[in-house]
Amino acid sequence: MKKTLLAAAAMSAFAGAAQAQSSVTVYGTLDAAISNADTGATTSNGVTTRLRGSRTVSDRLGFKGVEDLGGGQSAFFQIETGMDPFSQNTGQAGAGDGTAMASSMPGSFITTRRPSFLGLSDKTLGSIQAGSQYSPGFLFTGYGDVAGHNTVGTNFSQATVISSVADSTSTGATTAQYKINAQSIRYDSPSFMGLVGSAYTVTPSTAASGAGKVNALAAAYTSGKFEAQAVYEVKIISTNSNFETTATSTKHTSTGIGGGYDFGFAKARVTYQKGELAKQINGSSSGSNGIVSVTKVSAIAPVTSAIDVFGAYILLSENSNGSMYGTVNTQKSATGMSVGSTYKFSKRTNIYATYTALENNSNAGFGLGGTATNVSTSSPVGSDPRIINIGMRHSF
Repeated sequence: MKKTLLAAAAMSAFAGAAQAQSSVTVYGTLDAAISNADTGATTSNGVTTRLRGSRTVSDRLGFKGVEDLGGGQSAFFQIETGMDPFSQNTGQAGAGDGTAMASSMPGSFITTRRPSFLGLSDKTLGSIQAGSQYSPGFLFTGYGDVAGHNTVGTNFSQATVISSVADSTSTGATTAQYKINAQSIRYDSPSFMGLVGSAYTVTPSTAASGAGKVNALAAAYTSGKFEAQAVYEVKIISTNSNFETTATSTKHTSTGIGGGYDFGFAKARVTYQKGELAKQINGSSSGSNGIVSVTKVSAIAPVTSAIDVFGAYILLSENSNGSMYGTVNTQKSATGMSVGSTYKFSKRTNIYATYTALENNSNAGFGLGGTATNVSTSSPVGSDPRIINIGMRHSF
């Protein structure tokens, strides 16, 4: 009897030690708001008011864990999926916009794949991870808004971001499916006097489906209250199965640079990001390049310990060779602004109100919905869309 009790105690001790050296976390975000949007359309009713999800950040559910391997080494993983608990009964994944459908089948609240990878970390050598991951260029779009909201951060910048799927070589347009690259590997260096460097690569198994080879470099620097980031990434879509530039190919280049400073009374950040698409023959540029650029200035300031106010100013531009946000041979540009406030009940729960508006020139159709191409019915050329969101967000 005593031996049995001792064995049970020993097993419990070992189990406790193993558990102390590893951890798994379940996390997620739910964000819902009453949203009033005006597309600026004059030939149809472009104003809608409805309950929508993911207004400031995307709803998600994830699992992540780390295991201490000893000697300054660890193993880690992350599995994450998008959620849409506010979808209609569509019989399929909802879109988060409350659109009514005829189907009587319940819709799924599990939507798009988000980062899912595993890796190894060493305090001296850095970390490496592989799986489905955001590109450095996409992560930089989020850096563009110091308040961390999609509307200013990611939604305005899709055309500047590279993914491994095909681009349109004839118009200079980039795909909207830009978020996740499968078959990606990322390396992050250890911090050296505040500087961390990153390298990223994606090599699809074949070019036959129009997939592209992606390589990227990024750097982040922090010194006291000052911070800065830079990113450079290139994609080659080639008719050659080995993605060689000696064949007819498409080259998409994305560059970004930005910095910020914490003044105490407010934290501000400025970023510039550009996406350029060029057709190549035998490794040389052929024809004119479509270029989209985004400049953002954002700031957030505490009014009290529970209340924050934030704002941003945005400049959008597409040259005359591109045709994503208007017709080719015209220069497209827009200015935007966004303001808002958050009241924090706790570290996990807050309520918020935001107002965002765009003013397009007569040739441009930039929109607020986070798409990488102009849709004439939702963002007509020359329109001035705006959106008001009043909602609540909970993180767990």
